[in-house]
Amino acid sequence: NKMKILKYLLIFSAVALTLGCSGNDPDPEPDPGPEPPKPSGDVELSLDRSVIHANGEDAAEFIVIVNGEQVTEGVTIYNAQTNEPLSGLTFTTTETGTYSFWASYEASNSARVTLTAIAFPVPELPADPNPDGRAFVRKVLLTQFTGTGCGWCPGMITIMGQMLDEEDYASKVELAAAHNFNSDDPCYLSQRLDQAMGVSSFPYVVADMYMGFNNYNSLIGLKRVVDDSYARSEALAGICAKAELNDNTLVVHVGVKAGETRDFRVGAWLLEDGIYGKQSNYTGLQGDFDTHNNVIRMADSKVSSVDYSGYALGQIEAGKTGEHVFVIEMDEKWVKSACRLLLFVTTDETEQKLVVNNVVSCPLDGEVEYAYE
Repeated sequence: NKMKILKYLLIFSAVALTLGCSGNDPDPEPDPGPEPPKPSGDVELSLDRSVIHANGEDAAEFIVIVNGEQVTEGVTIYNAQTNEPLSGLTFTTTETGTYSFWASYEASNSARVTLTAIAFPVPELPADPNPDGRAFVRKVLLTQFTGTGCGWCPGMITIMGQMLDEEDYASKVELAAAHNFNSDDPCYLSQRLDQAMGVSSFPYVVADMYMGFNNYNSLIGLKRVVDDSYARSEALAGICAKAELNDNTLVVHVGVKAGETRDFRVGAWLLEDGIYGKQSNYTGLQGDFDTHNNVIRMADSKVSSVDYSGYALGQIEAGKTGEHVFVIEMDEKWVKSACRLLLFVTTDETEQKLVVNNVVSCPLDGEVEYAYE
């Protein structure tokens, strides 16, 4: 049995936000427009909210920090698409879409920030069933790297199914399948999670973006990976969420409650079940290998091409909550009734390695509460 420790580079954000937004493109710039003056580094611009309801009333407030101090006088906010100035330090709109802004103060300019305006209110987080609780149920994120052209993948599919038939293991994990092997696969994921996680052979399983496993003949070995990953750490954070689907726009409001004070990141992967694709099979194993479940349709957690560890929430104090809002545009080809979300948190548990610490499943148009021990 071969185990491989996968190393990740943690990319630190210059400004840590406790409320953020993301979409299908982690760095959305729908219409960059004219180039603004280059950021000077002296001015930092952020928003108190990065998703608003496009009803002309819901407003986001701009926050401008200069040399560590918030300033409100002498500041001008510009629409980055037009470089035209806004009046005041708040923004409202009646038009849905993604907007970008930059700020000017004296002779200095900020980097851009982005806001998304949606056609309905941001869903509210579910109530915390145990406001004083800090001991959360923990699950392991298993990412199974596969593809319809991978002839040995039915071996890993078989032992994965055998393991998950046992309640003791099924209750400890959430499974996601990354079809990165062949581009003519109907489940093909163009986001190269395999490259990001250092996967060079198929089939392969990665637990918590940390521990790798490739022996598709060893059920015992696969179970050991889950056992070792589960025992590696207690749940350092809990996750709650409310998801709402309006036409093809999916908005997911996620809350992350810290069990202990530390920096966290959050990610959302959209999964689909029941996709048909003829599976190559060199193993001689029998089974329905042509129906593919837990297929990752979109991984909204990209930091860089080699880092899908999620969006920075900054430091969250023990017992406190950080929030993030995901805005995902659903592809018409995806069967909504067969889709769900996996929401995960990452943190640098040891030696500055950013790993998944907890993960939950959430319905596409529903909610999940914090799960306590």
